[in-house]
Amino acid sequence: MSSNTVHTKEELSDDSKALAEAIEQEKMHGWDFAFSLVVMVFSIGVVATSLTMPFSGTVGGITTEWYESPGLLPLVIGCSLFAAGLSVFVQSKHEQGREKFFKYFKEINPNSFLVSAGGIISYIYVLITWYDFFLASATFLLLYIGIYYLDDDSITRKLLKIYYSAIALSLAVFLSGIDATINAGYAFTTDMILVVTMAVLFLAMFSSAKKTSSELARKVRKLTIIAIVFPAALCPIFRYFLLVPLPKEGIVVEQVFNYTYYNYINTGTETEAIDLSDEQLSELEDAF
Repeated sequence: MSSNTVHTKEELSDDSKALAEAIEQEKMHGWDFAFSLVVMVFSIGVVATSLTMPFSGTVGGITTEWYESPGLLPLVIGCSLFAAGLSVFVQSKHEQGREKFFKYFKEINPNSFLVSAGGIISYIYVLITWYDFFLASATFLLLYIGIYYLDDDSITRKLLKIYYSAIALSLAVFLSGIDATINAGYAFTTDMILVVTMAVLFLAMFSSAKKTSSELARKVRKLTIIAIVFPAALCPIFRYFLLVPLPKEGIVVEQVFNYTYYNYINTGTETEAIDLSDEQLSELEDAF
């Protein structure tokens, strides 16, 4: 009798957990719907801004082709963001995300939404604005792939603490103006903030994953490779083949990629100096 009673309680407990998980999943579909709309609207803004940049013609005495335009990279990023947002929107619509968003609006925990939005905003307005593009992109990918691919609450909390600590430090350094003092001896000293951040993110993920399971540790190694290889391939494609200047070229792009390309790969290229008037320089600055 006692055994049957215990068994029944366990079944009820399992049913309650299953119901709670199902409700939580419905809430997530609701936030997926809302977040997808935000991403698509934001990406449209990025695309619209990129289209205001010159894609060809003569500006300030400089003739440019479409593949040399500084608007090409944000255009690709904006289109990619829109495609990602549209994919989530279609999936959430299939799962009745709109109805679930309004049904659970007051109960939905916005943390995941704020984390996602905060990460994108900090990447655009902090990381690629003040740091080497390769390091900024790799750091961002380590955080986001780590959060969603590993799907481990304890690891997620650690990653967020490390990432936003780096963002807070960056704001303090660059908004206060002490970055000029830090970079006085070596122009890219501040990039070391992201080098250290990447190392700490990896160590935090790997040490926690190793204690959990070998499979999770394998995932950490895999996502780390992806986070490094993807921007390592993206940077040369835009910088040397499409001739698009990156938002910020620092310790990796300038000191490693540019040095290697111009000294060992494209050594035969000849450059011609062009003297521009103040009016032409002003015209270039306004355009770009």
